[in-house]
Amino acid sequence: MKRSFGVLACLLTVTISLLGCTGTTSKNTVPLLLEYNNEEQTSYVKALWAPEKGTMEIDKDPMLSYPSNDAQVIAVHWEGPDSVTVFTREATTSLPQIQAHGVKVNVVSLANSLPIYYDPTVIAYTTNEAIYAAAGTTISKITASDMQQYQADNGTFLGLGVMDGNIYVLVGKQHPYVPPKTATISGSATMSIILDIINPDGSIITKTVTDSYDASMLVLPEVNIPFAAGSFYFGGFRLDVTAQEPKLIQTTSITKGFETISTATKLPQFEFYEEGSFPTYTKYGDYLVCIGQTIGPTELTIAAFKNGALSGFSLLTPYTMIRPIPENAQNTTIYTYDSNAKQLKAYSIETPVQVIVPDSP
Repeated sequence: MKRSFGVLACLLTVTISLLGCTGTTSKNTVPLLLEYNNEEQTSYVKALWAPEKGTMEIDKDPMLSYPSNDAQVIAVHWEGPDSVTVFTREATTSLPQIQAHGVKVNVVSLANSLPIYYDPTVIAYTTNEAIYAAAGTTISKITASDMQQYQADNGTFLGLGVMDGNIYVLVGKQHPYVPPKTATISGSATMSIILDIINPDGSIITKTVTDSYDASMLVLPEVNIPFAAGSFYFGGFRLDVTAQEPKLIQTTSITKGFETISTATKLPQFEFYEEGSFPTYTKYGDYLVCIGQTIGPTELTIAAFKNGALSGFSLLTPYTMIRPIPENAQNTTIYTYDSNAKQLKAYSIETPVQVIVPDSP
């Protein structure tokens, strides 16, 4: 979340596995939240995935639900699979329309801090105390008590993360177009990637990461590069925001993992931002979990990495980013694989609008 997108063992759980409850522990499992949204309600169903074993324990009933037309619910933030913060415009922290089963709900009212006319354009990140929104060059931190705004006007917004009280804003500043020197060599559009660090006192430190990065992502209608465990992840690179001189570091092991994943199907691999969205990255326990369309537009990948190596992955197919979900894609199958792309299990489910991994509790 990260955009808020949290989330996701045998008691009160329907295990869609022929092995039943296999004694998996929280150390070697990743909780997933399957989000559903129809005309009547938004709901979240918890699943417990063991990447190495390929098992998926999926609850029968939603753990959280509320009316889909409830415009007062602005965002939700998952702190572990069993604790959620709901941000609302209502002046009360008692919301009877929220139905919870086996999950602790903390309601944060933004009635005293969020102007009635203000609609956060992009909720770029959430914590259990605040939402962080981006609108043009304005970055807003909104809590129950107030709204603080900062200007990141040295480029186009690319992503936002929060750690240790600091707000990290990634922006891109496009360079003038360089025309081709010859008819056989194409021209280039490049940009500088800049990291703005907003300290708790409101002061801003600016650091240039690179002056020569492909500017093609700037044409996308909405960009929100994912942030996890102190780093931004995009385009086969990782940017550690805590480095004295931040630079782009190639994520060779992750790239290799995606190459392995691509062998699980006959679909050609493609760049994430061709479809206008970036995969999410979340650090949960020992796992770094990536969720996105990493192979093609008819699947959704959930990949878990541990100690820099692929531990296992799942593919939801068929899958589509079209909303509402077309009738012929209302149901899907989760196929689980080991780190060598050997298929392990298959589970038939209703197609979720998204899959979320919560923050580690």
